[in-house]
Amino acid sequence: MSTPTVAARPRLGPVVAAGAAAFAAAMGVGRFVFTPIIPVMGSGAGLGTADAGLLAAANYLGYLVGCLLAAAPVVRRHRAAVLTTGLVLTVLTLAAMPLSSAFGVWATARGVSGVASAFAFVTAADLVLTLLRRRDRDDLAGWVFGGVGGGIALSGLVTPLAAALGGWTATWWVAAVLALALSLVAVRLVRLPADPDDGGATEGPPPRRLPLVALGTAYFLEGAGYIITGTFLVDVATDIGPPWVAASSWTIAGLAGIPSCLLWARVAARRGRGVALLAALAVQAAGLALPALVASPVAVVVSAVVFGGTFIGIVMLTLPLARTLAGRGAGPVVAVFSALYGIGQVVGPVLVTVVSGDDARPALALGGVLVVAATLVAIPAALVRRRAGSRG
Repeated sequence: MSTPTVAARPRLGPVVAAGAAAFAAAMGVGRFVFTPIIPVMGSGAGLGTADAGLLAAANYLGYLVGCLLAAAPVVRRHRAAVLTTGLVLTVLTLAAMPLSSAFGVWATARGVSGVASAFAFVTAADLVLTLLRRRDRDDLAGWVFGGVGGGIALSGLVTPLAAALGGWTATWWVAAVLALALSLVAVRLVRLPADPDDGGATEGPPPRRLPLVALGTAYFLEGAGYIITGTFLVDVATDIGPPWVAASSWTIAGLAGIPSCLLWARVAARRGRGVALLAALAVQAAGLALPALVASPVAVVVSAVVFGGTFIGIVMLTLPLARTLAGRGAGPVVAVFSALYGIGQVVGPVLVTVVSGDDARPALALGGVLVVAATLVAIPAALVRRRAGSRG
């Protein structure tokens, strides 16, 4: 009897670590390592700001497609296989980037990488967060989401070293090795029991449609705004100088992201989730636009801290609030909101090709404006929850 019991109740510590490693591999490295590599490819492979925006958009479009595919019922029945596929493809697509200098090859690799990171992220989140909910340990979720920040910090550390040793091609090889190492830790999740989660609420209050639409619109704008800084922060830091700013800015962003979910969860517990969301959006808007307004190393560092310290927390705050506003219609809300966020992430880098030439600083200003708009649009949703007297 003891063996089945142990198998049915895996220890939470290793599971949380494996979930954080999956998030770090799929998101922190698989998606966001491109940010510190952009200036290296600019000098070593002639990659311009507009083309970098298109490569970023290809990755985010792939992520959107992957999220939609991962929502299919067949995926939920084979989550372990989909997670493994996502992790393997993440490593392979990173390794494919230095094999060619053709833009078409790069775009294809980044697009498939987006699908792969969505597969890994969505299925890992499904497995880990379902287990934490069933054990009544949702408080550990912040540590899992912190894996995204950890992956960003690691990619920020290794990219300058790899570039110094072997140029832009070496940065992708090292990223692939880093993703592989993290994936070997994450693969523990494959052995988790794949009990299907419930399909969403079937009872409860009716949806608050207008606030829900407002929140969805705000989430789309947030996706479009934050991802611009998530793509071009290091590029801007390189232009502003000195060299240590570019070398450290992405690592700083990642380190700020590690504890951010825990901090924003504490704010939400004291002030309400809606108020915490408005605060996170407002802080992010100011931080994203700062390097566009003040071309100084201090502005870049502050922007990196704000970026890392808000974007993961905003996701953590928005999705539960959306489910609450949806009431008995909450079943498809997470999938719909993830799609809106993904569409925003595709639109943001494409807009950069319109407003930016060789200087990426106007792009950061655009990102800040989009998040200001998100903050204003989100107010009705936040006030509804506040009047309802709920901590959500």
